Amino acid sequence: MFFTSSSWFLVDIAVYGIGLLAPTFIHELYGANAPPVKYELAYATLYLVGATGYLIALLSVDSLGRKTLQLAGFLVMGVVLLFAAVFSKTLSLALFVTLLSTAYVAQNAGPNTTTWIYPVELFPTRIRGTGHGFAATIGKVGAVVGVFALPYLQGFGESYMLSFVSFSCFLGALITAFFGVETKKQSLEVVSEIFKSFYEQISKMALNIVRAAKELRTLASNMNDADQIYPRIKQIEHQNDELVHEVFTKLNRSFAAPFEQNEISSLTKSMDDVIDMIHAAAIRIKLYEIRNEDKAISEFSENIYECATLIYQAIEQLPNIRGENTIHEICIKINENLCDTLLNQSVASLFRNSDPVKIIKLKEVYEYLEIVTDKCEDVADVLRDLLVKYS
Repeated sequence: MFFTSSSWFLVDIAVYGIGLLAPTFIHELYGANAPPVKYELAYATLYLVGATGYLIALLSVDSLGRKTLQLAGFLVMGVVLLFAAVFSKTLSLALFVTLLSTAYVAQNAGPNTTTWIYPVELFPTRIRGTGHGFAATIGKVGAVVGVFALPYLQGFGESYMLSFVSFSCFLGALITAFFGVETKKQSLEVVSEIFKSFYEQISKMALNIVRAAKELRTLASNMNDADQIYPRIKQIEHQNDELVHEVFTKLNRSFAAPFEQNEISSLTKSMDDVIDMIHAAAIRIKLYEIRNEDKAISEFSENIYECATLIYQAIEQLPNIRGENTIHEICIKINENLCDTLLNQSVASLFRNSDPVKIIKLKEVYEYLEIVTDKCEDVADVLRDLLVKYS
């Protein structure tokens, strides 16, 4: 918001400022009694040469980039106008028109074009129109400042007018350098700063699911090492809780998000539930002192690890949700896991065992492991909803 609005504010000071300065200087350099055709020729030169700036922007905005064009435009305008300010008393008409034409080209190739592009690409879909309108309004405030400030400064001399506009351009370059974002050849979802801030946490959560599932698989084949393996799962679960807290804190503070807030919330909670259930299953293996390797637990853990890997692959493709991706196919694979059938078969075989305590322990562990896959399916369902809505 600050970057788009301040850039538009400063460039409009320059745009309207140069528009005011040009007639003033040309009239003074030509003299009041000069034929009108001379004025018209000077104006025609300025506007025709300046129009080439739009052509430069059109041809290079996706190769050089928005930030480069805006930064270079502000800098060239600032330097040219500062030069004109320093030598305003000795400028010839030809040199003045040349300097002003250069400023026009830089203006139109840079910030006078990019300030229209940036709000469309940086603001999330939900507030894109509002954000663009707000930035444009602030820009018009800059125009008003230029229109009223420059006539006042004219009383102190033309060099003050030129210096004021030059300062605005240098300030615009400074803001662009520090706050500007390069958006060339990127989707609207990727360039959204809000999306990127959420995606960072969501991607880390997906990685945590894989890490937890991998530790669970290790535990399933090394039951005797439960005292060493379980703390690692507990640590991953704790790290994930911190990420969930970060997401919800940002949701509460954010004005909007590229996905609706309830969708980010649903995705975050469903992913957290996967790790919570992995932790719940692991702690029961530890507490119930299940030490002998169990075929069903091993099969469950392999299925869970496969689902976790698929979730990570799908989350990695979220930034390209509008482009080519395999999210839908991944979600189908997650939902096709056979853990429901595995649970029924495993519980049925349990009751052939004569040890009731062992039956109770293993049955509960099996059920929690099956719940993990159910939670993976919940993640897949949320992802499919996002795919339908935003692809």
